[in-house]
Amino acid sequence: MPEMTVSDIAVLVPLALLLSLAVLWLIGGLSLPARRAQPVPGIQDAAFLFRYGALLDHDASSLSLPDALPDGSPEDSDWSRFRLWMGFRFGDLPQDQENMRLGQSLCLQAEDGASLTLTRQEHSLRAVLRDTAPADAITRHAAAQERYDLLARALAAEHAPMPVWIMDAAGTVIWHNDSARAVPPAHVSPLTAQPDIPPELGETSCVRLDLAGDTGQPDHIYDLHVTRTALGCIHHAQDISRLIRAETLQREFVQTLSKTFADLTTGLVVFDRAKTLAIFNPALTDLTGLPAEFLSARPSLFGFFDALRDRMVMPEPKNYASWRSQITDMVKSATGGLYHEVWTLPSGQTYRVTGRPHPDGAVAFLFEDISLEVSTTRRHRLQMDLRQSVIDCLQEGIAVLAQDGRLLFCNTAFGEMLGIDPDSSFADMGLHDVIAACAARYPDPGLWPEVEDRIASRRLVATLHDRAISSGQPGADLRVVPLGRGQSMLCLKDRAPIAADRVDLPLR
Repeated sequence: MPEMTVSDIAVLVPLALLLSLAVLWLIGGLSLPARRAQPVPGIQDAAFLFRYGALLDHDASSLSLPDALPDGSPEDSDWSRFRLWMGFRFGDLPQDQENMRLGQSLCLQAEDGASLTLTRQEHSLRAVLRDTAPADAITRHAAAQERYDLLARALAAEHAPMPVWIMDAAGTVIWHNDSARAVPPAHVSPLTAQPDIPPELGETSCVRLDLAGDTGQPDHIYDLHVTRTALGCIHHAQDISRLIRAETLQREFVQTLSKTFADLTTGLVVFDRAKTLAIFNPALTDLTGLPAEFLSARPSLFGFFDALRDRMVMPEPKNYASWRSQITDMVKSATGGLYHEVWTLPSGQTYRVTGRPHPDGAVAFLFEDISLEVSTTRRHRLQMDLRQSVIDCLQEGIAVLAQDGRLLFCNTAFGEMLGIDPDSSFADMGLHDVIAACAARYPDPGLWPEVEDRIASRRLVATLHDRAISSGQPGADLRVVPLGRGQSMLCLKDRAPIAADRVDLPLR
């Protein structure tokens, strides 16, 4: 191989370098495409120029200043709306450009890294918002998700049924919902005022406000809840006027009932759904002898009836082991509205005890002293039994008919004479049935139709005497006596078997 000269080397070296670059270029072109470099997060600025509260110019891509300030704000200008728009993020901004010195710059930092720089110029105020743009799609999606959540919460607060006001640290209303717009204007100021004792950070205080209504309208009563946050306070007002009026009416109604119950001679005790004594009246203490202190301590239902048993104000149970189950069964019966008993006490008194169900699982018991009623009934029954015994001992048959002709009662002799037993019959006997039985026993066709007509037509004004006769039989003496109020009495007495003419006043 011939030796290379210096000049040859000088020619070949650049050529080899060019070939190497060509090969590298070809290799790079044939390989997979290189991954694009991720964009570096950039800084975005938005500048705003204000002059005496008016927005002169800005370079923001979009601007969403509030259309108007909440009700009660002292002024409405571009700068005041800008303060409201930025205040939640950067805190309390100056009220206007006059609050800053000429040439002064104020830099406010947000927790998310954004900054707002305010610079006072000779006749204007320049605000520069600087924020970091989202770095990737995930960050942008997270921001969109957060905006969606915030919108949902804002809609829920906006349409809440109770008025809501959000205040900044200075006590200025920065937002309120739809319900707050419906509050009477005269009530807004006291409902948005700072409470006398503000709550601690993160806590909620509650105060009740009684505010006068419009002319001719009732007063409004609110429960005002104030929650203190790092940015200010949130006021929730709940109108409880109807609830208070309902409670007042209920309380007055209960007082009226209590006064009524206090005048009753019937003992009353009411147990609530937990079977604890809720209401009793003074008559209960008189009837049971239980002290008012014991009843005011609200004993349980079992404790109440145990005290009655100890004082012998209820029948002694036959089986003390089943005492509790008997009380349970009694309460169940009262809950169904079925409990009704008469207690005969060892003292000789008689109580009527009635159980009645009340709403919401409550139950009431009524105690009535019916000793006089029972003794009167017994005495009346004894008298009636005595009178019946006397009438049954008479040989003359007696039957009493009601105004409508129904047989009220008859003595034994009347039933034996006619062969009837009204007490064993399910149906009441009427005038026609009694006359038919008389005609069957004493067949006198000219007498009984006339007697039935006199009684049915109420033409009986005086006692009538006659004799029921039949062929071959001695017959019976008959008396028809008016008793007043349309009632009448039939009296029959068998005659002796001797010949005799009719006497007294004949019907025919």
